[in-house]
Amino acid sequence: MNLRPQQARIVNEYAGGKLAVLAVPGSGKTHTLAALAAHLLARGMVGPDAEVLVVTFTNSAVENVQARIRLALRDLGLSDGGFRVFTLHSLANAIVRERPDLAGVTSDYRIDDELSNSRAMTEAARWFMQQERDYWLSFLPSELTPQQRYRLESAWSDDTARLGAEVTKLAKHLRLTPAAVRALIAEREDRAQGQMVVSPFLRIGAAIYERYDQMLRAGGRLDFDDLIWAAVRALNNDDDFRRRLGRRWPFILEDEAQDSTPLQEEILALLSREHGNWVRVGDPNQAIMTTFTASDARFFRAFKERPDVRAMPLTVSGRSAPEIIALANRLVDWATRAHPEPDVRRAALSADGIIQPAPPDDPQPNPPAGRIRLQPFDDDDAEAQKVAQSAVRFVLDAPDRTCAILSPTHYFGQRIVQALEEIQARYPQRKLYQDQLRNPQPVRDVARVLAQAVRFCSQPTNMNALVDLRTAMIEAGVGPTGDARDHRVKALLRSARPERLLFPLSDAAPALPPGLALREDEAREVYALAALTARWLRASVLPVDQLILAIAQQLFARENDLAIAHSLASSLRRYMALHPDAHLADVARELDEIASNRQRYLSSSLIEAGFQPMAGQITVTTMHKAKGLEWDRVYLTCVDEVEFPHDASGEFRGQAWYLAGHDPALEARIQLEALAGGAASWTAADLVRQERIEYVAERLRLLYVGITRARADLFISYSRRRMERDNSIALAMREVLRHAG
Repeated sequence: MNLRPQQARIVNEYAGGKLAVLAVPGSGKTHTLAALAAHLLARGMVGPDAEVLVVTFTNSAVENVQARIRLALRDLGLSDGGFRVFTLHSLANAIVRERPDLAGVTSDYRIDDELSNSRAMTEAARWFMQQERDYWLSFLPSELTPQQRYRLESAWSDDTARLGAEVTKLAKHLRLTPAAVRALIAEREDRAQGQMVVSPFLRIGAAIYERYDQMLRAGGRLDFDDLIWAAVRALNNDDDFRRRLGRRWPFILEDEAQDSTPLQEEILALLSREHGNWVRVGDPNQAIMTTFTASDARFFRAFKERPDVRAMPLTVSGRSAPEIIALANRLVDWATRAHPEPDVRRAALSADGIIQPAPPDDPQPNPPAGRIRLQPFDDDDAEAQKVAQSAVRFVLDAPDRTCAILSPTHYFGQRIVQALEEIQARYPQRKLYQDQLRNPQPVRDVARVLAQAVRFCSQPTNMNALVDLRTAMIEAGVGPTGDARDHRVKALLRSARPERLLFPLSDAAPALPPGLALREDEAREVYALAALTARWLRASVLPVDQLILAIAQQLFARENDLAIAHSLASSLRRYMALHPDAHLADVARELDEIASNRQRYLSSSLIEAGFQPMAGQITVTTMHKAKGLEWDRVYLTCVDEVEFPHDASGEFRGQAWYLAGHDPALEARIQLEALAGGAASWTAADLVRQERIEYVAERLRLLYVGITRARADLFISYSRRRMERDNSIALAMREVLRHAG
């Protein structure tokens, strides 16, 4: 494997112990981890009954890391094997499956996927709103028109569900049961003595957490956080079991460590307790997941600063042009030295993460020249229209290059999509863009095929359903090969007798019309499709999740697609439990909702679903979901004071004006962490300030991620007037561009 000097130093010098690797965007951290795993095996440091354990953040990364390690082993003349790649959740599941008794769960436990988890949380929040209707409504202003009240109740409902999710997630990562959270609240109240009592938002979140926990327990279900907690319990409850797993995995390599939560960290700390061989690779400057998880950049930073941890850099990057690298570095420098909020200087970005361009002879050289352009617009309508037009001109002129429009919000991204839809109508033969705002393309592809398969099972005598299934399979690249536009094959299928095609008998009449001569390739395709779908029809008597898994196992080869199918199967099992009268046709419609982007399938990043940018097409997504990806040209939209504020005493878009400027979820989370850590003397003003500092810091990291997605061209835009008020460019961007030289 070709390794840069920094990569080679890590691979050649690491022989054990705790190591923190700070890896900037585009520095080849996955390449380095794969090479390190292979070299540990090549040096004979892993016994015959042991494996190098590699832990990644996403299912798609599992495939990528496995393929790279196999390639590295082959280059070293070694056979495949001696390593295991898990996501943190699949590692936890493997631990719990091995000893459910130690984990405190039954052997037949079920795991909720993200969509089922979201539905359960929404139900728990709705239960609270019904039980405490008057109290819940008391948070809204009293003088409202009916239209205003309807709009605000809807917004407060969404905020209440988010509040419950934040408190639940953090409580589990702090290993606090609902009873323990209640005890912390009661203790704080007892010690109040005229000072600030517990935030009402934490009280609401605690009540929702309790209801949510009851719902999961009643169904014998675990969410992902329960699974992590259960694995930690299993490791803590039996030292012999923990030591045995530690011997099985004498070296642990962890990717994306900046997004790990304290509870996830503890699993790896327990597994490595005896041998201490734990390599953590991450970039705290890209820690943008605190909006979605209990992770925080400070945890990886704290690990890196421990006296028993060696730190090594991966700061050379060949991803972006020198001009774009310089802009990202100036943002880090300004944020750490000159930001007007001292607390943000310490919390947002790390000066350790200064990117160095690759040398001229590097195997992945930087693009030779980059372009950075700042474009203000009069209003957000003009911004959406003009950015869309510019991106279309680019992909039409450069069909071999990739392009993305990144928005800080789903709302503005949808306005970009609307503008692109109008332009698309003028180019019916050319797909100009991919809407990746709600569901990533790999999720939609898997859901589309499964929807057609389930729909056919619901109406097997309808040959049009079989034709639609064939088309979906071919477009997704799975199942029998063929041409989706082949009208002759479509006609053959429509003319077939379904019972004779699917379940042929030797002495029965033929399935196709008499005298019809089939070419060899046509016969092969038609009968292969019939044999496949006949197996699914036989399986259609199974519960819906088992049917979907049976279909997926026969169609999908990629681990990531199988993981998506498994998650969808779990969601639909939950759907059937809530709708016992539903039929397969209803299940197909649910899958269609996801495939057509009408129902959101929860995913915090595109790369998690295995998405890869396509040349000649514009990817429209949020800055959050773009993490881990890169495009030749990137448009960063809405880079303004509304989306990227700097003043902790100013107004914040994320805070609800109807709640006097509070962010309920963030406030409850901060106070719960303070109570659990013993910092019970915080005042209401302390909470509000801390939540705003966290928000400002994370938005700076989000801006850094957005900048570093671009390889050669970076177009930055904002609107002088947005959300019915005057607006200006974000202070951070104004300052770093001012010093661009």
